[in-house]
Amino acid sequence: MEWYTPFVWIANGLLALVWLLVEHLWQVGLAGALGYAVLRAPVSQQRWTLGVAVLALLAGLLAPFPVALFLLVMTLAGLLAVRLERFNPQNTHWMLVRGLGLYALTGLGFAAYREWLLPALSDPALLQGQAYLNAIASIALYLLPLGYLALLAQGLLVHPPVQQDADEIIYHFRSRGKP
Repeated sequence: MEWYTPFVWIANGLLALVWLLVEHLWQVGLAGALGYAVLRAPVSQQRWTLGVAVLALLAGLLAPFPVALFLLVMTLAGLLAVRLERFNPQNTHWMLVRGLGLYALTGLGFAAYREWLLPALSDPALLQGQAYLNAIASIALYLLPLGYLALLAQGLLVHPPVQQDADEIIYHFRSRGKP
């Protein structure tokens, strides 16, 4: 055994780890973004956020390619919307949670459909409808994130920009501008 053999093993291990991280780049980014979303969640929503985060991470790992990428984009957009929202950030955070939950369930359903249902189809009548169902399911994987992003934009743009938090605005109106 040469003196450099342990270094070769360490280098091979590090290269394997780097390859694994690059291979699953979307899932690694999704795990970080979901962890941040759980930490930043309002106390009343933390358990739901954690449950949906686990569901979304599972969908990102098991579902085909665009699911993990779209979950990451949806999470980052939702976190940005929560940060920008001045009137009701808790409501915007809940929109993040429910959007991620719905898309994670869609991704898991699509993965189950491709893994178990498609190989089991052998009836000619079912095979004819399979192409149609596959097209609908594939389109849904792209349309749901777009609808979610549209809802986030609508939630942010429903109120004009304000310079104060909601509590300060209410205090200002109730006190009629007097300290």
